Parts: sequence; structure tokens; C-alpha cells
Amino acid sequence: MRRLRAAFLSLFAAFLASSSVAAAAPWDDVVKAALAEGEVDVHGAPGRLYEQLLTERFRAAYPGIKLNFSGSSGRDAIPQIMREREAGVYHWDVYVGGTPSILQALKPAGAFAPLRPALVRPELVADATWRDGFDAGWMDQEKKFTYSFDLTIDPVVLVNWDFVAPADLKTYADLLKPQFADKIVWDDPRLPGAGPLVGQTIVANFGTETLIRFLAEQKITYTTNRRQNAEWVVRGRYPVGFGTGFDDLEIFQQQGLGRNVKAFPGDQTKFLGGPGFGTVSLMDKAPHPNAARVYIDWLLSKEGQTEWNKSRRDSRRLDVQPGAPEFLPQPGVSYVNSQSEAQIPSRELVSSLARKYLGEQKQP
Repeated sequence: MRRLRAAFLSLFAAFLASSSVAAAAPWDDVVKAALAEGEVDVHGAPGRLYEQLLTERFRAAYPGIKLNFSGSSGRDAIPQIMREREAGVYHWDVYVGGTPSILQALKPAGAFAPLRPALVRPELVADATWRDGFDAGWMDQEKKFTYSFDLTIDPVVLVNWDFVAPADLKTYADLLKPQFADKIVWDDPRLPGAGPLVGQTIVANFGTETLIRFLAEQKITYTTNRRQNAEWVVRGRYPVGFGTGFDDLEIFQQQGLGRNVKAFPGDQTKFLGGPGFGTVSLMDKAPHPNAARVYIDWLLSKEGQTEWNKSRRDSRRLDVQPGAPEFLPQPGVSYVNSQSEAQIPSRELVSSLARKYLGEQKQP
């Protein structure tokens, strides 16, 4: 009996080993095919920091796959991709960037392929891997095309407290005081980006009329240049920044500048978060489909998300250290994912009011 049991266990172990190899084979085949393709074309987030985090470790992990990376805002990339596709040019494999602008333009144009079939390794789709489970990361209503690997509760307003007395600024209503006229710079809310999120937060907490007062009364300066936005706040030209990128601020703070630029706590009770530039989509008619799958696999892996968090963002993966613990979702607090497709109407309300009161803004 003992010998029979030992033989059974041996056969069972052999079965498990062969099953493991069989399970691994499809992924090995994908990598082999990706190496044969030899390259992958990735659109990514703008700025040197994101380029570094989205490329260097991948290149080290897969030296046989040439990574062609272009980092730019969706404001610039989306019109270019639309023009290429209209001309029958399919240049891109993977899109990493913000929403919902891509869901308003690229998704209806059929620019994305279903993403989940490209995720070969089971741990990438396991609920235990991700905050609130895997499915919580879908940004599109079909839950097929655009996946968010980031959830950060961004501070929508940054203040250079070297130029603003804390006693003068405690509430959003304080920002409507005459003393703050011509002291605010705003990432342009008429265009896709961080700007509409500020307006969404104002409307959700204080109503549409408060947003209109900011647009109509406060002589705010609007910019589409993220670095300029951060620099103006750091130098105190405009000590209050609406939609100022924390990653752009970080560049100055690493140089010892703007150390006293911090989030404005405000008096809101409703909090809006989102992935920032932290979503990924697989392009339709990708010229290097297997290399695209390898890149997306790496990006969503523990290694890829560890790199991502170096941008002072917070991955939804539960097995990586947060990049910005102070911006993690807090227990018992309800958050709205402001960048999901379901929130497009609220962003459109903000942008339409901005165009009404500020005039039209051409895409840069």
C-alpha cells in the first residue's frame, strides 16, 4: 500500500509539473514571437521622468525587443493618431496615457483591440493582485479596451505657501477673494488633461455657480504647458496652481526649489481620484502584436508597477510600495474615478462652461 501511494504521488507530481510547463508554453510562445517581431511602438506619458520609467527596465528585461517610445500629452497624440488611421497608417502598438479623451476619440474610431485576451499570465487578472479586484480597473463602459493600473487621489490645487499666508486660505471660497485675482494658474479646463478635474471637484462640492465665479471673476491665467504651470507656482508668479502636475513639481523640488509648494487641503467633502496617465490600451491593427503583449505584461507586472510608482503615483497593484502614500485612497472614504467613461458628462460640463466664459481654445 505504501509503495502504491508513493507511486501515485510521484505520478501526480509529474502531472503537475507537465501541467505547469503546458501552462507556461503559451507565454513562452508569445515571447518567442515578440523577439521575432523585434520591436514595439509605445505612446506614453509626457516628460523625461515617465519616459525613463516606462522604458529603461523593459529594455533591460527584453534587450531583444527594440522599444520605440514617444511621450506626449493626449492633446497632441490623439489628433496625430486619428490622422494616421484615416490615412490607413497603423503605427502604434500600445497606448499608455490619460483618459477620458482617448475614450471620446480613439475608442469610437475603433482604434483599440480588446485587451483582456492579450493578458496571458493569470496573475495579471487575479483579483488578489489589484486594489478592489481586477475589474475595478476598467475605464471604458464595455470593460474591454482601456485598463487603469493607477489610482491616485491627486491634490487638485497646489499652493506655494511662501507667498500665501495660511490664515488667508482655508476654504475654496477664500480663493474667490479679490486678493487671489491674478494669482491663480489653471491647466486649461477647455482641453483634455488635469484642468477639468479641478472643475469637477468644484462642481461636486460647491455647485456649478461656484465654478462659474472662478471662470468669470478671478482673472485666472490658463496654460496648456505643464512645466510652465509648475514653474510659475514654484517661482510665485502664480502661487496657486489648479491642475498643476505633481510630477512636474517634483522636478523642481529635486533641485531644491519650491519646497513649500504643497497640496491645498480645502474644505471639500467629495473626493475625485483617477489614474492620471496610468492607463494602458492595446492598439487595433498593432504592427507588432506579440511585442505589444509582452510590453503590456511587463507594465502590469510587479516590476513594471514598481517602476511606475517612482513617479510619485500609486499603483493599484497591492504587492508594490505606494509611490505617494499620502495620496492613497483612505478607508471609509468614497471616491469618484473622475477619468472613467461614466464621468465624461461631468468633464464635458466643466469644459463647456470654460469655453462659454473664456472663449474657444484651439488645440495646441
